[in-house]
Amino acid sequence: MDASNVGRPQPLVGDAGKESIKHAMSMGNPQQAIADYRAANSLDLPAADAVYALLDSLGVTRHSVHATALEAASSAAINHILNNPLSNDKHMALLENIRHYMDLPQLQQLPLQLLDMQPRMIPFDICEKISKSPRLYESCSTNIKRVLWQQNSDLFRQHMFPLIQSYVDSEDLLWMSREMTTGAVMKFTSRRRKNKSLLDISAAIGADLRLYMQTLGMIRELFLDTNNPAFGTLRLDLIMLMHENDVSDIIGDDICHGLAWPLDACITKQLMDDRRVQELQSYFDRFNNENMPYGEISLILSSPYSRHVLAQYVLSILEDIAPESAVSQRYKELKFPRVLLTMGLSAQELIQQDHPKIPKDSRLKTREFFQSLLVHIEDAAAQPVPDDASILTINGIARQVLYAFVLKLAASQNMDALNIWLSVIGDFLHPALGISSENLPDQSSLDAQVESRVPHAIPVSHYIDAFELDAFIQSIVSCICSNSRATATILNDMCLDLDLRPDAGGSIIEPIKLPLVKLLDQVGRLRHCGHEQMIAFLTGCAGFISAEYGADSASSPQTTIETRENAVHCVYKLCEHAAANYVVDPAHIGVLKEQYNKLSLACPQAFKYQIVSSNCPNASKFLLR
Repeated sequence: MDASNVGRPQPLVGDAGKESIKHAMSMGNPQQAIADYRAANSLDLPAADAVYALLDSLGVTRHSVHATALEAASSAAINHILNNPLSNDKHMALLENIRHYMDLPQLQQLPLQLLDMQPRMIPFDICEKISKSPRLYESCSTNIKRVLWQQNSDLFRQHMFPLIQSYVDSEDLLWMSREMTTGAVMKFTSRRRKNKSLLDISAAIGADLRLYMQTLGMIRELFLDTNNPAFGTLRLDLIMLMHENDVSDIIGDDICHGLAWPLDACITKQLMDDRRVQELQSYFDRFNNENMPYGEISLILSSPYSRHVLAQYVLSILEDIAPESAVSQRYKELKFPRVLLTMGLSAQELIQQDHPKIPKDSRLKTREFFQSLLVHIEDAAAQPVPDDASILTINGIARQVLYAFVLKLAASQNMDALNIWLSVIGDFLHPALGISSENLPDQSSLDAQVESRVPHAIPVSHYIDAFELDAFIQSIVSCICSNSRATATILNDMCLDLDLRPDAGGSIIEPIKLPLVKLLDQVGRLRHCGHEQMIAFLTGCAGFISAEYGADSASSPQTTIETRENAVHCVYKLCEHAAANYVVDPAHIGVLKEQYNKLSLACPQAFKYQIVSSNCPNASKFLLR
């Protein structure tokens, strides 16, 4: 026995306590052994015997009494520890006396609470003991775990990777990031910063700069593996959450804080004004080509929120240039946002390089497309030239700015110009996604089993391009469905196209000619998001038709559908067509089923058709049960 423990009553808990009890009971009269222990530990209380007798008569078991007493004693001890700070010497002495309680689940919170109060004083052997015990590790506070993480990076990675992945996989955050133009960005920012996974990541880091830097390394590592721009948004959100919480030890050492702060303000307001642009330019003026942190900067710029506001800024400059394109002095202003967009789209490449350089290959093509876009800004009815399509096939910046331009056409209800550009976008889908037309699956086999219709594999290098296509499709559907006149126009065109076909009464609707529906059809055969958005579009149409059924026709003369029955028929035929032919990502099938359910609910009882197995055998498989 340790000399320091001589003469001290030995607690009868844990493995040592069991052995002590066995020894005492085997040495003589068990009752005498109990009496001796009570006397030695001041437990010989007459009142206790009277209470036992009373509780026995009430049917309360001794186990229940002892468990309650232990819980009360433990709670009182923890409160005493919390309310009576100790000097370092007394702290360590008390820890030494109660450390063996860590082996007893009923009492382990006593030493753990003491460790939590002075995490920097945790002995190394206790750290090792906790690290090797999953049960004990899970019982520790974050303060204690941070000490363990500083000593064992594998433990930290095991804790953080699921949180990071949970943020990236969030369906809510994914949906928000795909809305390219919206007045709800401020609400989106607030919702992102309150996301549980992000808050848990921040809580794990605390104000520990070393753990923060390790977390950034994990984010970069996962981004390199996937090229998923959601990691760029996480990088931006994490530094801005530290900024909002005024974690000075971190924001003072994060070299990208000066970029994130003004950029986040631009994103929130959906505006890059002169002041913020100057702040961003001043940030970049701090560096030269040798010391610029290209990797960290490009990761933040890879976020969809960053790229979308930059694309809108480029478009706003082009709109100002257009009326006086021959003499405008603003051309030089395009260089800065163009470079930032290039960095965001090339983030994976820049992070991988030991000596990164911003790609210059497509700079001339970008300028050429901007010159062409000036013509279309001035005259929306102008037809795209062949060079436009060839540039869009290979140039990510051109596509990014075009998406912003087309969404503006949709918002202004310029349907003729919108249809022109939607057809152009459909023409460059495959090469823009890095997909060879020869490698596409046989569409005739897609209507067999839902499980077999997985999306075509997109090269990792084209993941951001695929994300942007998804974002554009979602945004154009949101824009159209929020405008009753645009919805009515498309529905009437769909009905007219269907009526002119010899197979109008059948179930086959191909070939689809209407540009928006055709584009949704093309994307739905390649991307799960295209499937979702076709059903979201049809849900918007069904809701509009439903309103028409319930409203007096004179109340909405500008939006009335010419033939409601035909419009209903179109919705159901397209729904069944999508269910039979579009790809399905198993990871997101829950959201897709919700979309089908919303479509079913949007169809009123007045409709002649309903989504049921007898009427829509393929679509009915997606309905939630």
